[in-house]
Amino acid sequence: MLKDQRNGIKFSVMNEGRKNLAQPLHRWTNRRKISFRFVMLYVLLFILTLSFPHPFIPDLPAAIAPFFERIAKWAGDHIFHIQYSYTSKIISDSTGLYIHLLVLLVFSAAITLIWTIIDKRRSSYYMLSYWFRVLVSYYLGFYLLWYGFNKIFKWQFYLPEPNTLFTTVGNSYRDILYWSTMGSSHSYSVFLGIGEILAGLLLFFRRTRLAGSLIGFAIMINVAAINFSFDISVKVFSLFLLLLCIVIAAPHLKRLYVFFFTNQAVTGKPWEPNYFTKPTKRFYIAGKVLLTSFLLCSLLAIYVRTGNYNDDRAKRPLFHGAYDVTLFVSNNDTLAPLSTDTYRWKRVFIHRRDYFIIQAMNDEMQDYGFLCDTARKEWFIKKEGGEEEATLHYLQTSDSTISLTTQIGNKALKINIQKIDLSKLPLLKQEFNWTID
Repeated sequence: MLKDQRNGIKFSVMNEGRKNLAQPLHRWTNRRKISFRFVMLYVLLFILTLSFPHPFIPDLPAAIAPFFERIAKWAGDHIFHIQYSYTSKIISDSTGLYIHLLVLLVFSAAITLIWTIIDKRRSSYYMLSYWFRVLVSYYLGFYLLWYGFNKIFKWQFYLPEPNTLFTTVGNSYRDILYWSTMGSSHSYSVFLGIGEILAGLLLFFRRTRLAGSLIGFAIMINVAAINFSFDISVKVFSLFLLLLCIVIAAPHLKRLYVFFFTNQAVTGKPWEPNYFTKPTKRFYIAGKVLLTSFLLCSLLAIYVRTGNYNDDRAKRPLFHGAYDVTLFVSNNDTLAPLSTDTYRWKRVFIHRRDYFIIQAMNDEMQDYGFLCDTARKEWFIKKEGGEEEATLHYLQTSDSTISLTTQIGNKALKINIQKIDLSKLPLLKQEFNWTID
């Protein structure tokens, strides 16, 4: 065995025919050590403070987050003097999360300073750096698989809801418009999901980890651009996953530069421990198989339990859909469908998340909470956060027509509605054309 005294690490000199440990590309200079400490602390603190709800994996951050949320609240009130009402919770793109990012910078810098003062040895960080990248790889891989399976089984980009289909483009928010466009194509959603699953699986294995990080980088830089361009509220987390891709690939940057931009041969690679000696090989492989199997099973369990492998075909709630109002009678006065009438209903939508949405003749929409009592033949609607409520008695006269009666204030209403066949809308037609003819 030979020992490099400057870096404090042993390198094996193997006999011919045996696999040699890779020589490290970089020496651990003081600047490199300080940078590594700071990045590692910042990444680990972010992981440990961002809630991780999962049915089979303990959500340790949920127990730690309240401490940092109190710090974020204090900093927002006393340091940044935020006057408007805001949430201090560490959730997606909240003001509290942005303050938390700054708090973590301070914590990471302070701990890095203390660590630098204490660590006066000229020891290397090869082993610590390697296992840090392994942890990050599994964390990133887990999320890429999660997003990938959600796309393949159509849980992320779902079909547009009935009210969204009848909202004009000009009146749509960019995030809803993007979500609806993506949700209208199952094949493209599957294509994206396969890419994320491929990157996630590659991250679990040492030999393919660099490829997984590069594919993940290409995916996440596109995701981050979409989130910023369409104002989708996972901007911070998408940037964090992008950072993890860079962290994993960082030790290979010199090799990548040589490969892509010079005509020189690529030599050397980042240091890796040699665990494939006979005594430890079986334990190493068994542990990896168990861990990856557990992660995959925990991710797929929700789809198996619900039996929903394609949300486009999943069963919707009773009466879900869009309805044209064919008759609107108020106190025995039949109201004509005039576009200037803001009282008469034009359409009614029943959302899968238990919303009852009314579209007036001027196309303005108002949503209500929705409950259905099939025994009493009643629909109960209530405006969220308000006292406006009503009970609609329904009579289903055919598979597609329903008659509603109710009393709202001093007005007795009778409303007939006709269900719209959404599959005939141009956006939802499952057609493909090779030619423009």
